[in-house]
Amino acid sequence: MDVVSLPQTGGCYCGAIRYSLNAAPLLAYACHCHDCQTRSGSAFGLTVVVRSADVTVSGEPEVVRLANPSGLAIDHNMCPHCRLRVFAVNPKTADYMSLRAGTLDDASWVRPVAQTWVESAIPWAVIPGVRAVAPEDFDFVRLGREWAATAPRFEPA
Repeated sequence: MDVVSLPQTGGCYCGAIRYSLNAAPLLAYACHCHDCQTRSGSAFGLTVVVRSADVTVSGEPEVVRLANPSGLAIDHNMCPHCRLRVFAVNPKTADYMSLRAGTLDDASWVRPVAQTWVESAIPWAVIPGVRAVAPEDFDFVRLGREWAATAPRFEPA
């Protein structure tokens, strides 16, 4: 099993927003919905779910509230300078946040346990060997347990 040193750091493109992940994440997954494709400017979004208390943020992100495909209002935290979206928070579950995996300084350890909205996927972007889970069956707690069973071991540096 791989070992990942904590903290893991990351931030926006210009460096005005930086963060430190100080504990093991809860889940990593890929989303192929059109919103994630558009917001990432790529084939899918790769998300790492963490406890908000486990992240220290420096800089002042701009918060933009947008509805997701299910109609939930989500607070997208972005750099006011380079406009990169760094993390998102559902105000109803503010104890958790979704980090954009690409904002990590080293995302090599991020291996999604599942991918969702596969029906919207660009055909070549469906990730081989990663289970597809329909949006209505996406259970964060259950998938988090599955991810933890195969995730790297996180240890303080």
